[in-house]
Amino acid sequence: MKAFSRSMSRAKARRGFTLIELIVVLMILVGLAGMVIPAVTDMVVRTHAATGSGNLAEVANAVQRYEVQYLDYPNNLDSARNAALDAGADWDQAPAALGTEVTLDANTLLALQNAGITSVITHADASDSATFNQGAVTALTATSVLLGLSPAQQVAMGLETTGVAGKYVVLGVGSQSELIGKTMTEAPVHFPESGAEDPNTSYQRFFAVFQITDGTDALERARFATVVGPEGSGIGAHMGEYFEAVNEESN
Repeated sequence: MKAFSRSMSRAKARRGFTLIELIVVLMILVGLAGMVIPAVTDMVVRTHAATGSGNLAEVANAVQRYEVQYLDYPNNLDSARNAALDAGADWDQAPAALGTEVTLDANTLLALQNAGITSVITHADASDSATFNQGAVTALTATSVLLGLSPAQQVAMGLETTGVAGKYVVLGVGSQSELIGKTMTEAPVHFPESGAEDPNTSYQRFFAVFQITDGTDALERARFATVVGPEGSGIGAHMGEYFEAVNEESN
């Protein structure tokens, strides 16, 4: 009986962890965190790059197939103008990477109209979801302001060796675009790399880029150039980001 009591006492005394045991457990957890956190970070980067590349290619293909089938480009793309650059009642969720704006004139308006782009979707209320809310169909005019690319952005995207201001406009491929139900089932959403790029608070659709001038004069008909993500990068940049993450993980 005494032996049993002493055994029970020792068992009770061993119910807690000693300080050394706690330190060992913490060191193991820290070591595991050191392995898991970089792996999760790399996974987010790879997912961002891979899904971005796939969606960019899908949108570009859908725009090109639409033109082949309907002999026009899709209408009712998102304007996504930046109110920070214009005091008007514009939607203020346009991405900073595409913050340059282009004011149309009679000739550039005609270039877009000849390509089938006669109206855009405008979002006056930024209190709703930046990516998923439904905007109003707004006819383009000779004074409409659209998002554009700066000369530096044109060069960075490989569109020009020397960029020219006002040469390109960008329009978001949203859920009200004429692409939907014809050459696409739904408008894809960009997979953000950062939590600050939540689609509910910042516009995370993809953008179709259209050339409207030759650098001097307006084109007779606007020309589809490429597709970019909301951070202003195309397929090449996304693929480069993916392989960079893979190489870092293997080293």
